[in-house]
Amino acid sequence: MATTSMPAPEAAAPVSPIGRIIGVFTSPKQTFTSIAEKPSWVAPMLLMMILAVIVGGLLNSKMNWAQYIRHKAEENPRFEQLSEEKKDEAVAGQVKFWAGFSYAVGAVAIPVSILIFAGIYLVAFNLMSGAGVRYGQSFAITTHAFLPAAITSILAMIILPLKTYGDVDPENIVATSLKAYLPETAPKPLLALGGSLELFWIWCLVLIAIGFTAANPRKVKPGAAFGIVFGLWAIWVLAKVAWAAI
Repeated sequence: MATTSMPAPEAAAPVSPIGRIIGVFTSPKQTFTSIAEKPSWVAPMLLMMILAVIVGGLLNSKMNWAQYIRHKAEENPRFEQLSEEKKDEAVAGQVKFWAGFSYAVGAVAIPVSILIFAGIYLVAFNLMSGAGVRYGQSFAITTHAFLPAAITSILAMIILPLKTYGDVDPENIVATSLKAYLPETAPKPLLALGGSLELFWIWCLVLIAIGFTAANPRKVKPGAAFGIVFGLWAIWVLAKVAWAAI
């Protein structure tokens, strides 16, 4: 009796780098499955770095660095003990540094942060869940999970041109953290907590949990993934609050 051979299932069409960037927001589970199978990170990394450089340029055009740095320095009791001449020298050095480095600070911070977090999550998921994730996968997942930072940059590019010169807080350009709505006189532990309760960072954490679940769904269940990611975040927040209270 003749047997009929079943046609082999068609391989899923590869997703383009742009498709992955969009997919992180529209269909994260399927997108991170694709990323885990064939890791890539260049496109989202370049996008975030380019946007960060543009934001840095816009920020520099609106910042009165001398006023901002002196205001921050006056919070330090040691600064108050300096003579006016020494204060001016200290502020002038900081102004010169930040006026130049503000263009690159975001672009430098993004890859450095991803390198560090990719390593942390690699160790955490492999030890706690036996995920068997490679560093290349962890780096690609973390890079794509950081993409809400691109939205933050786009919002900053809209907000900064509307600001007047000197009326900019570089820590709260896009007011999406609890700290942005607290007075400067609030207790330091509360300010530390408020700075950690930031909408887009929490979004990043959710995407990281989804990404590592997709990397090995047999070993890493959604509940465990969210527990690992938010558990590590909670430890970090508690450490920040405790340090601020000292």
